[in-house]
Amino acid sequence: MLQVAGRQSRIKHKALLVSSMPPTDTMGKPEFDILPNQLPGDAFERMCSDPEITRAKQHFIMAVGSVLGLVLLATIIHLSGFWRIHPTIGDRVATAAPTQAVGVAPQETSKAQSSTAGVNPNAVKKLNFRLSNSTTDTDAASIFAESQKVLVSFLAAETIPEKLSHVNNPSAVESQMKAFYQKNALGAVVYERIEAGGLPREGYLEFRIVMKNSSSKFAAMVSTPSGPKLDWPSFALTGEIEWAQMREQRPQLPVLMRVLAKTSTHFEGHFKQTDGLRCVQLLPASDPAAPPVYGYVPKGSDLDKNLDYWLKSSGVEMSPLTVKICYSPESSTPDQAWITDLVVAGWFTLGVENAAGSE
Repeated sequence: MLQVAGRQSRIKHKALLVSSMPPTDTMGKPEFDILPNQLPGDAFERMCSDPEITRAKQHFIMAVGSVLGLVLLATIIHLSGFWRIHPTIGDRVATAAPTQAVGVAPQETSKAQSSTAGVNPNAVKKLNFRLSNSTTDTDAASIFAESQKVLVSFLAAETIPEKLSHVNNPSAVESQMKAFYQKNALGAVVYERIEAGGLPREGYLEFRIVMKNSSSKFAAMVSTPSGPKLDWPSFALTGEIEWAQMREQRPQLPVLMRVLAKTSTHFEGHFKQTDGLRCVQLLPASDPAAPPVYGYVPKGSDLDKNLDYWLKSSGVEMSPLTVKICYSPESSTPDQAWITDLVVAGWFTLGVENAAGSE
């Protein structure tokens, strides 16, 4: 048995060489027995010991091992969440449908409103702020530093006038701020550190304030002609009325509330139609330990689809939302109401409330 390898293609060939006629001795008898000799051992074992088969087996095992290793590595990375961004409560700000942005000229605003005239009013109204193409790393660092300086000054302020000097639109929030600090501690806010919540967007910048107890507060710094200012309503997580007041008065006109939301199955009383309604548990963002209110939405509506999307994609157990709530005239309980609008996914509503009112 000979094995020949070509120089060019390196293809190996095997050939069995035999004699055309068996040699004979003087007696005319074959010099050797023409019957094949039985080789010792098992034929399969001899085949497995062939060097080519051994190398092919090694290559196959290495390939399978590499594939299994890559699958295992991908599984570990997926389970660890390395490729996913996990938003924390207060970090989520809406990022889609165009509405009026901070600093947009009136002419541009009218164009935006005319271009969205055909949009379904039940669709989620979201902000679309992006960095300007002319913004450099130096500009971004300057914006961060200046915004953080104003935020630190607000947190260190001990009186309402001092705090008002660092907030956006102080005349509009002054009365609300006074009412808020009558029931909440007024003074300097003690915190652990301040972290950037994301890249600067056109009109505002997000920060996360980490408190001493490891909880966090959301802060949006708005760009104004007089410099960056704090959006106080989203910082204080206030609604149009207080949570307890809403449960007591049961307003039949929609009121804006900043909430933490998750899907629920609380179908009782006036809301027993489990097949036609979606139920969402709502808690006040400023006090998650308060009694809940269960909000209901007709299934299949645009509002239902928007709520379903944000509740599933938030990445946390409770989704930060700003919604409008009203009570049914037939409702006799404080914990069941209609959700009439999803204002924004998140708590920063500047530029969205005016657009919602115009619709």
